[in-house]
Amino acid sequence: LSNMADPTPATSKLNTAPLETDLDLDRYFSQAEKQLEIERVLQCFKLDPFAILELPYNRPEIKAIKASYRKKSLMIHPDKVKHERAEEAFGMLKKAESELNDETRMKFLLTVIEEAKVEALRANGHKSATVVDDQNYPFLQTRDGQTAVREKVKEILIEMELRRRRMLKKELEAEGVVARKAEEAVVDRKRKAEEAKQWEASRDTRVNSWRDFQKKGGKKVKKVK
Repeated sequence: LSNMADPTPATSKLNTAPLETDLDLDRYFSQAEKQLEIERVLQCFKLDPFAILELPYNRPEIKAIKASYRKKSLMIHPDKVKHERAEEAFGMLKKAESELNDETRMKFLLTVIEEAKVEALRANGHKSATVVDDQNYPFLQTRDGQTAVREKVKEILIEMELRRRRMLKKELEAEGVVARKAEEAVVDRKRKAEEAKQWEASRDTRVNSWRDFQKKGGKKVKKVK
């Protein structure tokens, strides 16, 4: 019996066996799988770290963030796979992990997700309260529900980003007006300083002209042609 071949497929063993080390993970994924993961990350909405890390739209545990980041970083790290955009995808992954470990950013994203869930439920014929408890809405547990939430998250984040850019543009325009006025004031001061300098430089000429005028009786003598 000990010499009989194990009927369990090798791939099944890999799926069930614990992967303890980074080397195990690296060997577990083929180059084709790594290439596909890079393409998936690149297609994700850059402002949505949950989509990039493939995490459910709820507050994730720290260990879940770390586990997802570890697995995906070994798949798409530029040193682990040959892909012209591997560095770009890895940069998106690092940013996503960093955002979810930032409590301020996390709170903001959870607020967006809460709003997205409410809108997704309403769009699919569900009446929901302002605060959503996923357990009360099985729809949110389905693939269609998660897709609907993801799309709503994207819409909300895009709108907020556009609003931020519009405000920034107005601020920059206002700063530009202030800067332009300040520059004009500097130019005006320089012009006045130059005029004062020229006026002072011509002082002797003016004094001599006045003295000559006084010597002639204070009247201009008309020349006889």
